[in-house]
Amino acid sequence: MINHIKNLFSNDVSSEIKRIFNKSKIGLEKESLRVNNLKICKSDHPKKLGSPLCNRFITTDFSEAQLELVTPPFKNKKKAVCFLDNTHQFVSSNIDDEILWPFSIPPTIKFDQDIRIAKYGRSNKALFKELYRQGLANRYGRRMQSISGLHVNYSLPTKLSHLNSFEDIDLRSNKVRSEVYFRMLRNLYRMNWLILYLFGASPILTKEYLNKESKGFKKIDNYTYYLPYATSLRMSDLGYQNAKRARLDVCTDSLDEYISDLIHATETICAEYTSIGSNRKGAFSQINSNILQIDDEYYSIARPKSSIISDTRLTAKLATHGVDYIELRSLDLNPFNRNGIDLDTIYFIELFFLYCLLKPSKMISKDENKEIRNNDLLVSKMGRKPKLYLTDNQKKVSLKNWAIKIVNEIRPIAELMDGKDNFYQKSLNKMQFRILESNETISSKFLDRVLSEKLSFSELGNLIGKDNKKYFLEIEKGVNKNWDLLEKETILSLKNQKKLEADKSRSFEDFLMEYFSD
Repeated sequence: MINHIKNLFSNDVSSEIKRIFNKSKIGLEKESLRVNNLKICKSDHPKKLGSPLCNRFITTDFSEAQLELVTPPFKNKKKAVCFLDNTHQFVSSNIDDEILWPFSIPPTIKFDQDIRIAKYGRSNKALFKELYRQGLANRYGRRMQSISGLHVNYSLPTKLSHLNSFEDIDLRSNKVRSEVYFRMLRNLYRMNWLILYLFGASPILTKEYLNKESKGFKKIDNYTYYLPYATSLRMSDLGYQNAKRARLDVCTDSLDEYISDLIHATETICAEYTSIGSNRKGAFSQINSNILQIDDEYYSIARPKSSIISDTRLTAKLATHGVDYIELRSLDLNPFNRNGIDLDTIYFIELFFLYCLLKPSKMISKDENKEIRNNDLLVSKMGRKPKLYLTDNQKKVSLKNWAIKIVNEIRPIAELMDGKDNFYQKSLNKMQFRILESNETISSKFLDRVLSEKLSFSELGNLIGKDNKKYFLEIEKGVNKNWDLLEKETILSLKNQKKLEADKSRSFEDFLMEYFSD
């Protein structure tokens, strides 16, 4: 693979390749809980942040307290981080005494009902989003849905040339573009365990997330427990990758098969969810009793997405317009960074996307799919264990050896992408150091700090959250390059919500019927 890339990036074509790849874009989506006095807020979404239904940059995820901050896609990665910083400053100035929780795992939640499901108003679109979340709560529990993460969206330029099998491929063709993205997607699945190792930051759980089958946990105090070698319990079978979600297989061989499997899951009744019903005590309790209520309920480490903005369901947009970008969803919030992610991470993630694009990508068999899930589970729960072995093509391989092999194969890409500042190579070197020294990983440093501090997990989160807020509040508003844009979007979003609520042309039942008829 190393020689393959070096030949591919020979001097006569490398400048052209770099020019093309530098046109790729990255966008960020960061989830954070609003917290006050060590508890998830029960207050309404602050009106100063606009309408969560219509605001492009500041919305909510599952709960009323779970903010989702969204950046536009940027070619310049520093601008993406700057926009996220600016949004944090804007939010920090408009949430009164509340803080943004810096960890992926929430503070202690004694009762599921302490978590309010997000509200979006009285329009059909708002009721649909709320009902979907009600279904998630009834299926998986509110606590699990309140775990937060950071998603990275990556899009390629519209034309790839001089790239081996991609030579003169025009990505303006929906079909061709989708094939290229699915090539990348399969490799992201195969090597996601490395993302968990490098960027996992949730080795600790509050006791509410544990069950009778939870083994090997050590006690910090009466409320928190940890696994000594864990990286990302958020992505383990105790977090988002629980048994209910993990049992669904969606084919990644092609876009058509992916769409077909998703539609089948949204049309097939699940006996377990039938017991929830669609109407409980006069109120809707889920959209339907199918395996998936809607396409968005399918949780995976990475998903093909469409950039088309409409109320049309995802599969319909993908079928009509093809794939526009890939959403990588397996990063935890970095508690050592004020906005949850740093530039070194973004540079590496971009290299990783490109590597997954260029590396051969055969179809994923059922056996390999099991292998992928097992590798992710092993790394999420014991990724820093010395001499941990994973499985690659049914062969045992040392995590450390496999990870170093990947880094060595990525290095020619970093050399190609770099300018005089060597940002990409410096990032790659930092990740290699984490591989060689597991105590340099985010999860290890985070666990060490919690165990060494006299503060509890929740108190430490509160301390970091307050310090982050203080930092953002001390920045002059005039320094914020995007303040006016964020403020205008707030006002516009409230107006657009009112317009939607004024439209009485369709009943909610008709809205549902039209949505699923696409």
